[in-house]
Order: sequence, then structure tokens, then C-alpha cells
Amino acid sequence: MPKLQEYENHLQRMGDDRNSYSKTDKEATFMRIKEDHMKNGQLKPAYNLQIGTENQLITNYAFYQDSDDTMTLTSFVELHHKRYGSYPREVCADAGYGSEENYKFMENN
Repeated sequence: MPKLQEYENHLQRMGDDRNSYSKTDKEATFMRIKEDHMKNGQLKPAYNLQIGTENQLITNYAFYQDSDDTMTLTSFVELHHKRYGSYPREVCADAGYGSEENYKFMENN
């Protein structure tokens, strides 16, 4: 029974929105990190950092537990709107942010 309680505690700490967490950094999520010197992919506790810039100055930043960039774009743009009272005039991002939901959001804002 003690082991069952331990697993239930882990599941509770992790919550419904995540599938992993680090014992050394409870807020971090395990993410696939780029290859090491031996060309091996690595799973390590990490955060997904998003940065917004204008004229080479950082204007916005946020840390996410989700490794998928498509899941961060709308909340990041909304954070900009909350901080500055307007949506960015232009957003430049790579294909990793592409999703139907994100395209619709950007069209409407």
C-alpha cells in the first residue's frame, strides 16, 4: 500500500495537463532535447521559453511546461496584449507554430 500511495501522490502532483515531471524540479516537464555529442536524443527536465522582440529588444517572454510550440502561440500573443494593450502588428515564427487554431487566432487578432 505505501507504494500505491506514493504513485497516487506523483499523479496528483503531476496534474491532468502533464504526463511527466522531474523529482528535482517539480514544475519542469521532460522534453526531448537536441542531440548530444554522440548524436543521441536526450529526455531532460526543461521548460519551453518563448521570447518576443522588437528592434532587437526583448518585449515579452514566457515559460511553458508544454514542449509543443503550437500550444504556446495564442497564450503568448494574449500575454503581449495584456502587457501592452494591443496585439503585435507582425508575428514571425517557424513552422512548429503552425496549426489551424493558431492561423484562425492570428487572422482574428
